[in-house]
Amino acid sequence: MIPTPDKKALRAHYAALRDSLTGDERLEAEAVILRRLFSLPAWREAPLICGYVSMRGEPDTSPIWEQAAAEGKGYALPVTVTGAREGRMIFRRLPPGDPHSDPRHLVTARFGIPEPDETCPTLALPDFAGAVILVPGLVFDKAGYRLGYGGGYYDRFLATLKEARIPVTTVGLVFARCRAETLPHEPFDLPVDLIVEG
Repeated sequence: MIPTPDKKALRAHYAALRDSLTGDERLEAEAVILRRLFSLPAWREAPLICGYVSMRGEPDTSPIWEQAAAEGKGYALPVTVTGAREGRMIFRRLPPGDPHSDPRHLVTARFGIPEPDETCPTLALPDFAGAVILVPGLVFDKAGYRLGYGGGYYDRFLATLKEARIPVTTVGLVFARCRAETLPHEPFDLPVDLIVEG
């Protein structure tokens, strides 16, 4: 465990770096990220892609939805569930097609992030076998640890998959300037398996 530096200061630093990308730099980097992601063996073999809706300047994930559909892969998005002491997360499978052109199944959730509504089927743990799970993060280090936004939803969800011995490949998408040598992390934090940068 690395106790320093402070996570709040790191988030501010890397958010500023990410925001400093020009429009052209961002488009070029996103194209590289997509090309590298779609060439991964894990992507080619995965029957299911678990994505997320880009927020706060993250690399644009909307083309990933389209590519998954074009290749006949299932595509699911996370839904945050409240009511427990600690929030948890589930995934719901979107119907075939592009959710951007047919947003009827997406609703705005408590964090202002679009999520699949209750008409979309909730995935059970065995459904994730062989999936690629895209894990959002502001910055990733060389070991695959990340700084997210402090909710802990992905950490708890991925720990559940690990305990159930469900084989998945976790992937972080990141701009090159948002890479660090090392990041502070706790014993319960799980690093991603692969990092795709652009």
